[in-house]
Amino acid sequence: MITLPTSLIDRDDLSLLERALLPLIARHTQQWGDKPGDVDASTLAQALRNTPREVIEALDSMVKKGILKTLRRKTDQGMMIYYTFAPVSVLTSAVVTLSATEYSDSNYYLNLSNETYTELHAYALELCDREGLRRELFEDFNLYQRSQNRRSFDWCAEFERWVRREIASNAPVLASAQELAETKPTMEEFEMAQYFIRHLASIDPQFEMPDNVQSWAKQIKTLLDTEGYTLLDIKSAIDWLFSAKGDWFRPNVPDAYHLRKHFKRLISNTRSFRDGKPRLPDGVNIFDIIGRE
Repeated sequence: MITLPTSLIDRDDLSLLERALLPLIARHTQQWGDKPGDVDASTLAQALRNTPREVIEALDSMVKKGILKTLRRKTDQGMMIYYTFAPVSVLTSAVVTLSATEYSDSNYYLNLSNETYTELHAYALELCDREGLRRELFEDFNLYQRSQNRRSFDWCAEFERWVRREIASNAPVLASAQELAETKPTMEEFEMAQYFIRHLASIDPQFEMPDNVQSWAKQIKTLLDTEGYTLLDIKSAIDWLFSAKGDWFRPNVPDAYHLRKHFKRLISNTRSFRDGKPRLPDGVNIFDIIGRE
């Protein structure tokens, strides 16, 4: 049988969740003939089917009211926080005395003193104001770190990382109209891609038209913008590839990606046989071309 003090039951400053927690805490901490035990927040959250955050807030509220106290215990999962009933004398007076250097139960981090916590709070509010963020961001950070039972040598740096993640999550993910216009292929690039597709379809009865011509046009755009070729260079290379001179190399270029991949080789051959006269570009050796083939 478990009994609770009448003075505790009759308190009018308890929320509904706090009242629901009291018998559960007694159930897990008060055993007949045994010393008072303790219980962790996750066990209580699972029993009540509430979120750990809600349960932790309620437990911390009862710690402030002097109903509960917290204990730290090292486990296989690391240092954990447990809750148990405060001594009767503390319950009667509803006062918890802590020295200035003691660990704060209401704002606990595993290695954070009351003084350091106050400094962190002030720094966090200043940073939120400077970055134009809501001040409640620190409360989210506070609850998360307490639920994780983590240590850190620099909690201000931890909060800075938290702020950077908040800013990154709120950053616009859509590109601007100007960026889209710069990356979108032009009409000339689309026409060149279609010019290449028509040549492929003319020699292969089983050729399947691409579902996304834009991806082919982007390969043409890369040849123009990144590699510095001209539309005339690309057209000349395509014409050579589908001529009798380029018939031997045509199977290596089934799509626009391979056209871009082999374009340096294609343009070398195109320039070498322009106007039916074997000519090589300046600085290109015919034996080097043969060796690469």
